[in-house]
Amino acid sequence: MKRYFSSCSRQQFLSRFQKHVANTAPKEHVVRELVRPVGLREPPSGSTKYQEGNSFRELFDDAKTNQRARELELQFSKGGLFDVYTFRKTQGKLFLSPQSFWRKDRALYFPHMHGRSLSDSKPQNVEDLMRGKISVVRIFTSAAGDELGKSYFRGDGSDYLKDESALNGPEDSVPTQIVELNLTENFLKAVFAKLAIGKLRSTVPAVRHSRYFIGDRDQLPFGLREDLQINNLYTSYVLLVDPALKIRWMGCGGADKKEYNLLWRCVRGLKKEESAGKSQPEPSANESSIRRQ
Repeated sequence: MKRYFSSCSRQQFLSRFQKHVANTAPKEHVVRELVRPVGLREPPSGSTKYQEGNSFRELFDDAKTNQRARELELQFSKGGLFDVYTFRKTQGKLFLSPQSFWRKDRALYFPHMHGRSLSDSKPQNVEDLMRGKISVVRIFTSAAGDELGKSYFRGDGSDYLKDESALNGPEDSVPTQIVELNLTENFLKAVFAKLAIGKLRSTVPAVRHSRYFIGDRDQLPFGLREDLQINNLYTSYVLLVDPALKIRWMGCGGADKKEYNLLWRCVRGLKKEESAGKSQPEPSANESSIRRQ
């Protein structure tokens, strides 16, 4: 009897092991349009901590362990040269941008992130600088990604990375800003980034120094980066974030004229949405009570 159960247990273990190994085989990347909103369910805060892996208690939870196994399968399947191969195949265009910005009631939140800005050596929470403003956020890790992402800001004779004055007009009730996140891949590259801060300060206009952050890429665990669609090391990502810290639109890779126009059309749409919200009168106490009911 013992031998029978021992044999069954070994077979079950081998079967599960072979299944996990098979699932770690790299899968061909398929470029699709982003339809569903990207982001997190909970708004970011300075106390937010993202966990990678399971806690000791979760090791005894079958659902949690199965979820972690799937995450590890995905992580192993995208190891090695997967990022390089996918980047070359797609030219950095890992997905197609939505044709308009996501509705506010369906949009999800930007994650909590921290880093050191070019104007301050102390770590800061990035979302603190974004709250209450419309933010066009560009995220990159490599030099190739940095250059690709700049194409979203250059077009029709304008270069918003050199001159942001055209982003805001006297009629705008909520300011629009550019926020840059240079995420270092590992400790060694973080050291090089610190050594290059002087050069960065000379190339980035002083008005943007407080909004140019250098941070650790691993502050967002692999699974979270995957959910946010920002996992490839070599491309760039551009996110449009509203004053409530919700991601309303997203692009990646380089922008052609159509995608450049699409981003800034969405920015104008958000400006109108915010202006309309500001112009609506505050509800009276009775109206607020009725709405809550």
